[in-house]
Amino acid sequence: MKKYSACLALLAVLLFSISSCKKKNDNTKTPNPVIPICTDTVFNPQSAINDMTLAPDAPLHGTEAVSWGTGEASPYPMPVPAKNFKGEWFQAITNWGQVYIPRGGSTATNTRCQIKNVTTLILKKDAIWYKVQSGNPQGAAYVEDFANNASMDASARDEASNGGGVSVKVGVGNWAGHNYHFWSTGSRATIDVNEIVGVFTFCQARLIKEDDTKPDDRSNCKNLLQMGADWWLNQNAGWLPDWSANSGMGGGRSKWVTNDWQYFSMCTLPPDDLRKNPPCYK
Repeated sequence: MKKYSACLALLAVLLFSISSCKKKNDNTKTPNPVIPICTDTVFNPQSAINDMTLAPDAPLHGTEAVSWGTGEASPYPMPVPAKNFKGEWFQAITNWGQVYIPRGGSTATNTRCQIKNVTTLILKKDAIWYKVQSGNPQGAAYVEDFANNASMDASARDEASNGGGVSVKVGVGNWAGHNYHFWSTGSRATIDVNEIVGVFTFCQARLIKEDDTKPDDRSNCKNLLQMGADWWLNQNAGWLPDWSANSGMGGGRSKWVTNDWQYFSMCTLPPDDLRKNPPCYK
């Protein structure tokens, strides 16, 4: 009888334990999926917001006849995704940047503008930023107002041993009357119009000496840089006279290039959205 009672007691303990485990498991909810928003971004969100909301540092040399020559950032909203005037979806994008001297000119002759990390990030509906373009700049020295799309070689200098990217001279000497218009190496990025909700482009730039044996005149150098992005029908579409194949997406304000590395950017997201989910880049 004692053995029977002991067995019943042990069975009761086991049943209680099993019941407790089941109850605990029944009350355990499946956690919501964690959206991997970047917490260690190198970007200061406010700096990116400033690139889209502050006044330009100066208007661009040789652009008095065109509306974008003031160097102002594109106004919100910037629709993403977007269609051309025929109702066709743009299914590719590319970044771009441009370096100018201001309308007041620049007197420095021994200074170059060094540019690197020309990058495009897109934001999808899953709240994650994806890098779709990145590389050194490639481009040319274009006539400042892009008249007839005329350009010449910019004589970009490889700066792989000096921090990366390339460097150019703008608006002086052999390049008087010309800017430096660039984009990242590689092809345009294709996008899914059902997924994309935002675009962020950026580069890094600084002023460097052209010749270390000559006087440092960087304090006299006036270079302005803007970043932006364009829509294209697809990766391979060529330019069409009716502008149905491509369209400007937007651009950031003109900002002085200094002796220190800094970011230059363009973002289609309004400031509040950018603060909540700053672009990831490591």
